[in-house]
Amino acid sequence: MKPRPLQWSHPSAISRYAIAPASVAAASVIAQILTILLHTEPIASSMLCAVIFAAWIGGFGPGLLAIVLALFAFHYYLVPPINSFALKHDIFIIQIAEVPRLVLFSIISLFVNFITSSQGRAREVALRAEAKAAQAEREIRLVADTIPALVWCALPTGAVEYFNQRWLAYTGLTLGQASGWGFLDAYHPADRASVRDFTSHDASANDLTIEARLRGADGKYRWFLQRAVAVRDAAGNIVRWYGTSIDIEDRKRAEDALRRNEAYLAEAQWLSATGSFGWNVRSGDIFWSEETHRIFGLDQAVKPTIDFVLERVHPDEREFVRGQIEGVAEGGHDFDVEHRLLMPDAKVKHLYVRSHRVKSESADEEIVGSVADITAIREAQEALHAAQAELAHVTRRTTLGEMGASIAHEVNQPLAAIVTSAQACLRWLDHAPPDLEEVRRAVKRIADDGNRAGEVIRSVRALSKKADAERAPLDLNDVVNDVLTLVQRELLNHRASVRTELAPMLPAVVANRVQMQQVIINLVINGIEAMDAVTERPRELVIRSRQDEASHVAIAVADNGVGIAAANGDRVFDAFVTTKPTGMGMGLSICRSIIESHGGRIWIEPNLAEGATSRFILPPHRADAP
Repeated sequence: MKPRPLQWSHPSAISRYAIAPASVAAASVIAQILTILLHTEPIASSMLCAVIFAAWIGGFGPGLLAIVLALFAFHYYLVPPINSFALKHDIFIIQIAEVPRLVLFSIISLFVNFITSSQGRAREVALRAEAKAAQAEREIRLVADTIPALVWCALPTGAVEYFNQRWLAYTGLTLGQASGWGFLDAYHPADRASVRDFTSHDASANDLTIEARLRGADGKYRWFLQRAVAVRDAAGNIVRWYGTSIDIEDRKRAEDALRRNEAYLAEAQWLSATGSFGWNVRSGDIFWSEETHRIFGLDQAVKPTIDFVLERVHPDEREFVRGQIEGVAEGGHDFDVEHRLLMPDAKVKHLYVRSHRVKSESADEEIVGSVADITAIREAQEALHAAQAELAHVTRRTTLGEMGASIAHEVNQPLAAIVTSAQACLRWLDHAPPDLEEVRRAVKRIADDGNRAGEVIRSVRALSKKADAERAPLDLNDVVNDVLTLVQRELLNHRASVRTELAPMLPAVVANRVQMQQVIINLVINGIEAMDAVTERPRELVIRSRQDEASHVAIAVADNGVGIAAANGDRVFDAFVTTKPTGMGMGLSICRSIIESHGGRIWIEPNLAEGATSRFILPPHRADAP
């Protein structure tokens, strides 16, 4: 229930003027009583008291009316004939003698009326002001208890003398417990010193703020923003501190979460060498994260610009990057490019930049994106390619040594045929007449056998040569036939046979011939060695070629050996993983690198009966391709 305000009730005009005759009548009665009891005539003093009372209660007007009525009372009681208002000629002189007395009473009464009515008005004004002040104080306290904040009032020393009901309800303290310095018990121990010194830091300050943890009635601490405003007197001295305490716990948690997220983001960007950026195309403002500044070698205090970015770009790629940036600025496609930076120390960095266009709440379009420093990745890839090339060369040399005897046998065959054809040619020439047709056929056989021997030698030299891989349209059926010539000795040593099922009119592929020979040789030798443990059935290797449903050229090398576990189907292509006791685990890894570098895929799968099949596919050569 709201308290009823105390109001000053001002008497009405009738009530004020009614006081005058009432007071004069009461004074007359009192004078009569005193005359009888004291045998005196206190009419003058009694009437003067009536005037004072009327002026004090009613004001100047009722006091003046009381004076007039008192004069009539004087005439009635003191002027002969006594107790009468009649005037007689025989006593006129006596009546005239009373005039000074009446005039003197009138003057005194007027003076007393003026003084008394003035004091009454002052008292009335004071009562009204006091009532208004009390009402204003009650309204202020009501507002302070109603507003959604914790409100308090403190002395200049900082000791608090007032808390609103919300503060008391929140902390669970009474006004007596919290007054003075008792309120400090509600603050966190770590914050009490700063709260105690809150209002004494700077005597010239008029507005102070501080953040501190306040304990609620439930015993939990929450962050509050304390704000105090000083009220000063005419001399500039602080007479009161008025303050509020506003709950900022949710804001503090959000700020802490934001700081943690920013720290995590900065750490993640540093670990991944990936920075972020934003570019307001309309205003030209550019924002870089800390990691982006580090990547470009720019101090964080310096504002980045497009000109600075282009200055850092490698000269060979500067115009390309400039065109990409201009295209994005004009509303073109998103930025997704890899380029290099040339740093002041001549160090080259490889960057991968991605961006896309977004629209902010202010309707401005911004370009936001990421900058990844992939220098280490590119260097690792180059090192890996170099290592793979070196391993491929070592593997070819190793394979060449193992096939030395077979190669010598294959070269010996065309050489022996050349000798035989040459001897036959001589015999046909010795005939009389010489049989030139037979000589012609013998010479042709010599040329064919010489070409075949030369092809074998060239294949061996290419296999052992450490050179860059040059690619050209290639018929994989021809590569298979070349490989079969090279592995004849391996087939004989392992007592295995080979059967081919090569599709005619096979599309060409763009590949390096020596690398394709290396892949097929590796698959064939693996298949041959996988059949070493087979004794109850013939050891047969089948090589197939065909074009699959996706128009890829597919090669399959199937054996009927011990097979391969399904779990090892993918692992055998990892480096240093082998299923052979004497294997290095590099052959299939190199094969996969070669096939994937040609845009293909290689895998091994178990056969339905026995053994396993190694397969790889390559995209066909397009006539319109460069």
